[in-house]
Amino acid sequence: MSNIHIRRSFTMPRAELRKQLEDLTASLQEKWPLECQWQTDDCLSFKHSAVKGEIEIGKDDFELKAELGMLFGAFKGAIENEIARFINEHIY
Repeated sequence: MSNIHIRRSFTMPRAELRKQLEDLTASLQEKWPLECQWQTDDCLSFKHSAVKGEIEIGKDDFELKAELGMLFGAFKGAIENEIARFINEHIY
């Protein structure tokens, strides 16, 4: 099993960060049928038969953790790059 772990700081308003994180999961849903749901105001979970994870928002940073099954493990680099690209372009 492969893991992705990304932690980034943010300075944008919290409501805008939540919107951007929803947009991030929506962009991933275009390629893979992920189920996404806010568990709390600060925790967005996502799952698929071959991946599960969550994004937790802290005071001034957020953390994305994902466990990739065998199917998605082969695409770890591409998935991680797509997530990092989105974060770099949309979250400040």
